Amino acid sequence: MVTSGRGADREATGGIGGPGNAGVGVRRIRTPVPAIARRHLSILNPVAVAGVWRVAREFRPDAVHVHNVHERLSFASLAVARGGGSQTVPVILTAHDYLLFCLTKFLCSRGDVSFAAIPTQCVHCTTMRRVPGRNLMVHGLVKRHVTSLACISHAQARAMACNGFADVPTTVVHNGLDASTCETRPSDGEMFRRRLGLDSRPIVLFGGRASGAKGGDQLARAMVRAVKRVPSQLVVLGDRPEYFVTLRAIADEAGLLAGALHDGGWLDPEGLREAHGAAAVCAIPSVYPDPFNLMTLRAMLHGRPVVGTCHGATPELVVHGKTGLIADPWDADAFGDALADILLDPVRARLMGEAGRRRGMSAFTLGQQIDAYARLLGDDRRHSSPGVYLPPERGAG
Repeated sequence: MVTSGRGADREATGGIGGPGNAGVGVRRIRTPVPAIARRHLSILNPVAVAGVWRVAREFRPDAVHVHNVHERLSFASLAVARGGGSQTVPVILTAHDYLLFCLTKFLCSRGDVSFAAIPTQCVHCTTMRRVPGRNLMVHGLVKRHVTSLACISHAQARAMACNGFADVPTTVVHNGLDASTCETRPSDGEMFRRRLGLDSRPIVLFGGRASGAKGGDQLARAMVRAVKRVPSQLVVLGDRPEYFVTLRAIADEAGLLAGALHDGGWLDPEGLREAHGAAAVCAIPSVYPDPFNLMTLRAMLHGRPVVGTCHGATPELVVHGKTGLIADPWDADAFGDALADILLDPVRARLMGEAGRRRGMSAFTLGQQIDAYARLLGDDRRHSSPGVYLPPERGAG
């Protein structure tokens, strides 16, 4: 495993990422990235490329699996990832976002994955210091050195194809989670309410990297509609206290009472389990084409119904009317009505939650994800399950 950071080169075994890496050798490459040059260095970082070449040449990998090279290793590291070995060595690049062609979250699409972005005409991109020819250079490196581009959803794959990567072999590998880590206990809900000092009103849970792009602004407005129909409260999870201040101001302006909005903060796995145990419904209101929001799958595996965005990958997970409801977060009233519809029918909510857990355990398991990557990397030895994608059922949005 090769990772990067500000520290000096070093090798560790199980030293990065906690005890889950036990037995895995980790090489850390020093990659200084001054903020002023970040966008240029995301294409070619000479220090990082030299480090990757040195490690790859020593290791001579049988396969290469790359994640988020734009952050510090740079896209040019793809050219040396084989370490001078055979060109038949598979190189898999997993795209977790849209940074192969967009410096923001593909916000100009307003959720339409068939939209072809034009950076010079995008209000979000025109305010940034762009690198001329950046997308062409990235495409050239990926086209030449990547065996397969792995997208984490069909929605993301469509966006990639519409924005210059239709000529790159692409495979969809959905994210997966271990269902055994998403099992609530009867006491979890009460523990969470006591921790935050919450009353008995049903809880709408919204978590992850909370932001405007993730739909927090719209959700605050949608809650005004939901609260009018059923007394309820919104709990926001995440590690961005500055965003919660912004969200509180938006909620005040929209007319959402202070007692209906709570900051749950960042939670450890136990706290996250308790939060889902307390939730009556989980909200996924992303206003951009979110490639794959793991909070959606986590909610399903915890047996909670989901009101999810119609944009991005969420309709690939949530079956409208069966495991939750799909609504457009840009229409705050419609999204709020969807939340209220579930809150007003606890029996329906329970059945949706149970169906969501079954779907998560059958279609989005960690084992299926591992098997899919094993096939891409040419390892036929590990096949514990077929890893077949189950498309959204009719009416999934």
